[in-house]
Amino acid sequence: MKSEMRVLGIDGGGTGSRSFLCDGGGHELYREVGGAALVRPGFEHESVHALSELVSRTLEGAGVSGIPDVLVAGLAGVGREQSRIEMAGRLSELEWARSVCVVTDVDAAFQDAFGDGPGLLLIAGTGSAARARLPSGGVVRTGGWGALVGDEGSGWSLGIAGLRAALRGRDGRGPPTRLTATLPASLGYPESTSLVHHLWGLSKAEIAALAPLVVAAADQGDREAARIVDEAVDRLVEHVVALRREWTDGVSPPVALLGGLIVPGGPLRSRLTERLHELEVSPREAPPDGARGAAMLGLQDPPAGGRGCRPAAG
Repeated sequence: MKSEMRVLGIDGGGTGSRSFLCDGGGHELYREVGGAALVRPGFEHESVHALSELVSRTLEGAGVSGIPDVLVAGLAGVGREQSRIEMAGRLSELEWARSVCVVTDVDAAFQDAFGDGPGLLLIAGTGSAARARLPSGGVVRTGGWGALVGDEGSGWSLGIAGLRAALRGRDGRGPPTRLTATLPASLGYPESTSLVHHLWGLSKAEIAALAPLVVAAADQGDREAARIVDEAVDRLVEHVVALRREWTDGVSPPVALLGGLIVPGGPLRSRLTERLHELEVSPREAPPDGARGAAMLGLQDPPAGGRGCRPAAG
């Protein structure tokens, strides 16, 4: 019976992961949170380890006997189809569910926000990206190009820009800024001359964790920090403007915001929504739930549209 079906959805990002276990009717049974599950080339085992702990805690906490029928993992870092297929293969070998599907974290969040309908999703957390489904059904995207050439307006970009400003200010090559003291100290290196060797070992998430300090300095009147923050908001607005042009009927699309920087209470939320309201764009108040969206994809037939899916190895 469908009511006896169990589907486990996972949302795995650069700073944490979340699970959503439901029955065949989509009714919530249990939730859990876990560690970062961003998939990085060459370090896939770290993501698998984090997901393994999350799945174990979820099933134990829910008191579920046996394994779920379907597991859909919406993961950051699997934008390429080959990456999704490879991760699905790794996860299916662990026999966490009878069928395992891997999609992007954007796929999962978009499903929760808009289902099969049109809409525009902007993400600004550790990284940044945007996607829209048009009234015609066509899908377009901007950003999502990664830390090397993209992620504008993200926590990572704010952290990197803040560190650059801090060190330029220390050298006298840039304007003085309180970031010169606060950012190295927050990393445990109040003497910034010792910082450079430490930076090579920092993860993308650890750099992104500096973003709230940059925004706080801007709020306290630091001009250099304010410049960095304003530029980050500009870059995020560009995502929305570029995708909104695709709506040819003159109707403003429904917009959802996701990611630690721009969800309610996020450090860039008020600045961004003010700019969007000037463009007559009114984002939804509640952010999408990527773990729930992943589970809803698992209820489709075939699960998740058949993307990156594998039966359990056993």
